[in-house]
Amino acid sequence: MIDYGHGDDVYKYEGIDFKANFSSNVWYKGAPKKLLVHLQEELKSIENYPAPSAENLTQLIEDHHSLSRNTSIVTNGATEAFYLITNVFHSSTVTICCPSFSEYEQASIANKLEIKFINRNAILEHEFDTQLAFICNPNNPDGIENTVEELNLLTSKFPETIFIIDEAYTEFTSSNISCVSLLKKRNNIILIKSLTKLFCIPGLRLGYLLTTPTLISKLLKYKIPWNINSVALSAGEFLFRHYKELTPNFDSCFDNTEKLKNAINLLPGFKVHSTNTSYFLIELEQPKASELKSFLIQKHQLLIRNASNFRTLNEHFIRVASQTPEKNELLINALKQWRF
Repeated sequence: MIDYGHGDDVYKYEGIDFKANFSSNVWYKGAPKKLLVHLQEELKSIENYPAPSAENLTQLIEDHHSLSRNTSIVTNGATEAFYLITNVFHSSTVTICCPSFSEYEQASIANKLEIKFINRNAILEHEFDTQLAFICNPNNPDGIENTVEELNLLTSKFPETIFIIDEAYTEFTSSNISCVSLLKKRNNIILIKSLTKLFCIPGLRLGYLLTTPTLISKLLKYKIPWNINSVALSAGEFLFRHYKELTPNFDSCFDNTEKLKNAINLLPGFKVHSTNTSYFLIELEQPKASELKSFLIQKHQLLIRNASNFRTLNEHFIRVASQTPEKNELLINALKQWRF
């Protein structure tokens, strides 16, 4: 296992009553209350085996995206999708754009793929020659993004490469960059979607992938049955039946994010990296990300993401996900007290 870690490591700090958690870039207002009520009523479902391949949820997903049948697979979080895909293409080659989610690399190593690393900023100029390529759009942790038009040109230019486009955070950007429309044009795209971030249910581990029926057929040969538990299945079905009603409104979140970024940028020693997402990187004047994280935990009960363990980043970087205006103000005031 690659020890890159993740945000939301609050479990490591037992006994600390955090005032705010800026380390995890899931929806900050929590899971929908209607979903929580529904799941309480569905707990009895654990007495029965779930559907082996999440048949009902799969159809709801395909209908939601206006796709034909046999174009989706429900996965145990987005991470299972990464392992499933790399398992199907065991011992082949892959390009991974950095910095980005460590599970791309971890899944590739586990399945003995030969890895090429490139800069996330350079994908439009890169000559792709591997069988697979991972692209996070918008990217985690820095929010870099590409338009649908750019990715359409890229995937058409390299038809022999299967592009795995991770769209876990497409709702967390003010741009319209989802590539679902490209699935009807290209046969070398696999989209990865996550319900855990958008609806704040990471503990349920629920995601899905979208691609062509041909690739779905290959992937299903390697997918384990009953990979989604009955409670998660019930949650997914409920969410897609009430999708518009339960989808968060990000307008105020984006406004709060801009105010937070501007306020931090004014502080000496902190440089905010520009992004359209509700999360962003902050570059420190001195490489003390770990010390700043400890200071915020111990002195202010605030949690941030030390981003130094992302490949290509270093101890100069932290990542912050915007919260409510009141919580954002707590972070701004705490950073004012930090001395390099």
